[in-house]
Amino acid sequence: MKRLYLTLGMGLLSVSQVFAQYSGQLSTASTTPEGTSKTGVYAGIYDHAIGLLGQYRYGVGAYTDIGFKLGVLDLDRGLNDNAGLDFAFDFKYKVMEKSLRDPFDLSLGGLGEVLVVNDFNIFSVGANAIGSYPVKLHNGRILEPYGRLNLRFQRVGVSGGHSNTDLEIGLNMGASFELNRTTKAIAELQFDDPFAFFLGVDFEL
Repeated sequence: MKRLYLTLGMGLLSVSQVFAQYSGQLSTASTTPEGTSKTGVYAGIYDHAIGLLGQYRYGVGAYTDIGFKLGVLDLDRGLNDNAGLDFAFDFKYKVMEKSLRDPFDLSLGGLGEVLVVNDFNIFSVGANAIGSYPVKLHNGRILEPYGRLNLRFQRVGVSGGHSNTDLEIGLNMGASFELNRTTKAIAELQFDDPFAFFLGVDFEL
């Protein structure tokens, strides 16, 4: 029995260390204008995994938008490969805006995320603070560096009904670059568990 509990404990520790936060931020502090939407597709490269994600955002108010993300991943955990499915929801409310003479754009919001893999699952819920600084270049296009601080509760469950809950902190930093009036390229580094790099494109609908 002691060996069983030790094995389960090591399994929980291994899962939480190898894979925790998957969906990234993938948007600036700017909110989608009310009544409009945008979508995006992104590739993610993580410690021990690769993934493909899609995102849809919709403006529900003058300063508020909501987002949905869906991702698939191939996770290498050493002994075998596992396929996983990730679903995330977030919202953000803009509280500062550079165009209104604030120092930078700032949004506050929350998120929920569920990751399901063959023999374990991870559920996260928490809060975000996202800051960005839009810069108009000589060619008229916008470059917008951004960063996100994430504080979340994270529950890891493994086969057999055992689980573990922790408080986690993560940092994401990236930039959005305007390619044309409706398309933007986005690149992001995730300083979390796991470390990750995202690259993708956003399209206004």
